[in-house]
Amino acid sequence: MKERWRAVRRFAAVSAMWSLAATWGLSGGVAVASGAPINVSSPRISGTANDGQKLKAFTGSWSGQKPIAYAYRWTRCEASGEECVEISSASKRVYKVTSADVGHTLRVLVTASDASGSTRASSSPTNVINPVAPMRKGVAKITGASEDGQTVTVATGNWRGTRPLSFSYQWEACDAMGACSAVAAATGSSYRITSPQIGSRLRAVITATGPGGTASATSRRTKTIGAGPPVNTGAPAISGSPHEAQTLTASVGTWAGTAPFAFSYQWERCGVLGGGCEEIPGATNSTYTAGALDVTSKLAVIVTASNAEGAATASSPETSPILGLAPSNTLPPSISGSLQDGQLLSVSAGGWSGTEPISYSYQWQLCDALGEACESLAEATGSSLELVPSDVGRTVDAVVTATNAAGSTAVTTPVTATVAGILPVNTVLSTISGLLKEGDLLSVGAGSWSGTGPISYSYQWQLCEALGKSCSDISEATGSSLKLSSLDIGKTLDVVVKATNVAGSTSVTTSLTGLIEGLLPVNNVLPGVSGLLKEGQLLSVGTGSWSGSEPISYSYQWQLCEALGKSCSNISEATGSGLKLSSLDIGKTLDVVVKATNVAGSTSVTTSLTGLIEGLLPVNSVLPSITGTLLEGKSLTANAGTWSGTGPITYSYQWQLCGPLGEACKNVSEATASVLSLIAPYVGDTVDVVVKASNVAGSTTTTSPVSSPILGIAPVNTALPVIAGLLEIGKVLSVSNGSWSGTTPMSFKYQWQLCLLGTCTNIGGATGATLTLLGLDVGNTIDAIVTATNVTGSSSATSKQTEKLLGIL
Repeated sequence: MKERWRAVRRFAAVSAMWSLAATWGLSGGVAVASGAPINVSSPRISGTANDGQKLKAFTGSWSGQKPIAYAYRWTRCEASGEECVEISSASKRVYKVTSADVGHTLRVLVTASDASGSTRASSSPTNVINPVAPMRKGVAKITGASEDGQTVTVATGNWRGTRPLSFSYQWEACDAMGACSAVAAATGSSYRITSPQIGSRLRAVITATGPGGTASATSRRTKTIGAGPPVNTGAPAISGSPHEAQTLTASVGTWAGTAPFAFSYQWERCGVLGGGCEEIPGATNSTYTAGALDVTSKLAVIVTASNAEGAATASSPETSPILGLAPSNTLPPSISGSLQDGQLLSVSAGGWSGTEPISYSYQWQLCDALGEACESLAEATGSSLELVPSDVGRTVDAVVTATNAAGSTAVTTPVTATVAGILPVNTVLSTISGLLKEGDLLSVGAGSWSGTGPISYSYQWQLCEALGKSCSDISEATGSSLKLSSLDIGKTLDVVVKATNVAGSTSVTTSLTGLIEGLLPVNNVLPGVSGLLKEGQLLSVGTGSWSGSEPISYSYQWQLCEALGKSCSNISEATGSGLKLSSLDIGKTLDVVVKATNVAGSTSVTTSLTGLIEGLLPVNSVLPSITGTLLEGKSLTANAGTWSGTGPITYSYQWQLCGPLGEACKNVSEATASVLSLIAPYVGDTVDVVVKASNVAGSTTTTSPVSSPILGIAPVNTALPVIAGLLEIGKVLSVSNGSWSGTTPMSFKYQWQLCLLGTCTNIGGATGATLTLLGLDVGNTIDAIVTATNVTGSSSATSKQTEKLLGIL
């Protein structure tokens, strides 16, 4: 009995070894060299799966030549225990968990080596590594003087716990009894002490937050806060205009320390190029008036703050350089002389104040008759100006510029009256020439004029009634020629001619023309039909290009023609510029008769023929679908879905067999009906159906969503297994599979059982289709369990028990 169970155990151990070796040979977990050590039981890990804890590796059990040496390599894996990566330098038996391991699992790879080679085996994964809450090592310290106005700082110090850690702070003031309360808004690592804290002691509460949670630590208290000397926290500043004779004012800035404070001032004069600053004697007030000595220098002020504990100074930023007094006009300049062509004008500088010396420059300007739009006269920069003919009819002024070390100031004289000249005078009236018909070009001459030269001419054409009354200007008709338009038909014209020189303008009007005539419409470019030549689409027709008297109005008549453009006939009520195509138009052509009409009459033209009108391809709006039970032996039905397009529409089908996830779909041969019968080879796969919709315009295909996987039928025993063979020690029994229904293929497994008094137990290692009878079986009966397995699942059936096995007489 013992020998049999030893053999069974050896068989189980060897089977497990080869099973493990085969598994790790595929996944990289175990690598076995010929004759190398064999892993009998897997390595394991002991210890707590927390950040910062130490884990210990155990080699497991190995067989092989002695001695066997072991090496370790720790790996970090996903939470599921897969996708492991070796941890650098983690090659000892003991490994200390780090923050990088949090949220992962760990495995240890053990390599066993003997004289024949090496084998590697992996442990099971640890539990997921948990983070550890922060914990401070030691007491936090505060640095800085314990005085009003001084800044104290607390360091975070050393903390244990899972990284990364973030820190927040809260300063607290503690009274003589040790009661502490938070200081409002004091939440930084540094804090400037204020007067309310005098007599108390400060401490800081540091809060560390990490993946493992939150923890706080409190620093030691400072010494008792005492009064402090002034500390400048914001520099003094100077306000006011940096000009000579202007008063500047110093602000004290901002100060910390124990109040009250007394302030004193010392103004300084500084070099523009950084040459340093010097105290200004007697300038010790909070205000200072800039003087002549300060011009081109910069100013600064030193503020001294004092209290019972001491004194401190702070300097303001320097001002910009102090400017002198620019020239200021006290008496306006003026122009004198006769305002006539050829006369000489003069300008006086007027009266000025400001830093001396002051120099003067001049610029004469020529302006329009209203004294506006003044422009500088080139080279007219003296104190006098000679008038020329081009100045007639205009005005002049002069810009006087006074300049000193502080800058320049310009003042302009009042403009003069206009310069006198001779107006143009008409001596011969202008006339209109050209053909009086729409589209023709009329022209007008200037006539003859006298007056101050040069004389320029402008024109304004006027449209009048047939009898020459109620004449009005034609907008933008201001040239010496005019092209007649349809608006002019039946009316007359004249032209107002204006002669202009420097002295002004004079206007005269020509004699009236005869009546203007119109033109019939003439087509220059044929109208065209645009739009998509398909059922349901909207076509439109343009007017083309026409000449003739405006306005021209247009009317339309659409015509339906045979495919070759013959036998065209009017489409009832299709008299607009647009036409929506219907199914009646498919396979035919169209044209449009366009009629142009104006006051002179009407003209008609016909567009070119369109191409053939097409139908609409089928368009899917609701996908095809599949109905039916997804089980071997059942049938599925394809629904075509919803389609639009030119009717009638016919449908054809092609079923496709796809992978379990709906991938790699392929046509099922001859499965082109709307119904598909499910057979065993489809089990575990999915299906979809390709629907083709066809009409006169062509065909369109679309595919239904993929179904869920097709289910098979689990094995069902229809005839029990049967045991055959002689019931004698040393003989071999065999068991048949019996009969089964269900999805094929099926595989079979066996388990022989030894039965005594109605209780049957598995015989270890007896999992084949045969069993050799041993002496231990005498007096017992035997049965066999046959398990059938297919893609859907497994089912077992047990044979009838044999007769009792008899011993040898």
